[in-house]
Amino acid sequence: MTGRPAPPADIGTGAGGRYRQAGSVPGARPASAEAAKQMRAGPRQDVLTRFTRLTRLTRAGALGRALVGLGLVTVCAATAAGCSGGSGGGGGGGGKNNGLEGLPASEVGTRAIAALRTAPGVHLTGAVSDPSSTAPSEYDLVMSATTTSGTIEEYGQQTQLITIKSDTYVRRARSYYTATGDSAAADLLADRWVRLAATDASKYSYFTLGRFSDSLRDFPPALAGKAEQEKVDGQRAVRVRSSDGTTFEVANTGPAYPLRITLTGNSTTRLRLSDFRAPSAVSSPNSPIDLSSIG
Repeated sequence: MTGRPAPPADIGTGAGGRYRQAGSVPGARPASAEAAKQMRAGPRQDVLTRFTRLTRLTRAGALGRALVGLGLVTVCAATAAGCSGGSGGGGGGGGKNNGLEGLPASEVGTRAIAALRTAPGVHLTGAVSDPSSTAPSEYDLVMSATTTSGTIEEYGQQTQLITIKSDTYVRRARSYYTATGDSAAADLLADRWVRLAATDASKYSYFTLGRFSDSLRDFPPALAGKAEQEKVDGQRAVRVRSSDGTTFEVANTGPAYPLRITLTGNSTTRLRLSDFRAPSAVSSPNSPIDLSSIG
């Protein structure tokens, strides 16, 4: 069993001062009939089951389909500008050139992933364009090596998420449970924070900075050609690409942080990364329903 997060008022530290409180995200949208059918049809292929297979999938479409199942719409600032920002603590538009423009494209991608993996934290947003799918299409989260806060959109329903080391907390609206046909769970868990059992928490295990970074490692070898210099949100950057349209746009000053990544196939996944600094402290919710001893 899982629950749906929307942090209570006392969880304001969950995302920190730079980001909107997790509890302020909108409520879940009603699931479509088709989405509800998907949720009821036996064991669901949840977002993280798909995401853990990320590096095994081909770039010709399977990757895009996998990322369609990974969705997050959460804790960015209340304005559009807050969601689009640059690198935050990652160096800005000035500073010393880091020389990426003179490197092979594959090396640019490799350095970007290495820099991401060792960053103190990151604000990641993403969207997947796949008109043939009813699966989640957007996500937004703040990650560090040990914590994650954000909201995942699964099958048209929002799941608010907080992870702190091995503890995973979620909260979902009543509509999530009614869409699965589990009215008993809705009565108990709707709009309540739930500490998940290990078996349910495992599907969120890839929402950490290190494991997310590792999932991108298969892409740099396909990047080829000359690095093109450009600006991303006012910051100097280089763009490298593969023949199938996958692109990495990487900071050209300071650490080689990836600023935008586009993954192409049957669907197109667009990632924006910013605020490469340690996020504010994440606190566990008060008085969650504790299912951690189950399963």
